Amino acid sequence: MIKYKTTIAEHLLTPHAYKIIRWIALCEFVIVLILPWFKLMDLSIGALGCHSLTLMDLLTEFFQRHYVNFFISLFLGTILTLIVCVIFLVYIIWASGNMYFEK
Repeated sequence: MIKYKTTIAEHLLTPHAYKIIRWIALCEFVIVLILPWFKLMDLSIGALGCHSLTLMDLLTEFFQRHYVNFFISLFLGTILTLIVCVIFLVYIIWASGNMYFEK
């Protein structure tokens, strides 16, 4: 009799770890939104780098939970993370006072 063997995906995609990653991503999101207003551009970009790694992991896990192939979910997670991080980078530059919009 062969016992049920779990796969790597079942070990990595536990609900508890997924909740922890969501909370970490939410905290990093708040930090990225708040730090530029204190004119801390270097810390904001560092927090954005950490947020990009966490967000990519979160999005990849999200797509894997919806039964998307690993490579496709990794590609989609990376593309969406790059789009979000470019938007946040423009926000950081604007909010820290290093960008001015003129007519």
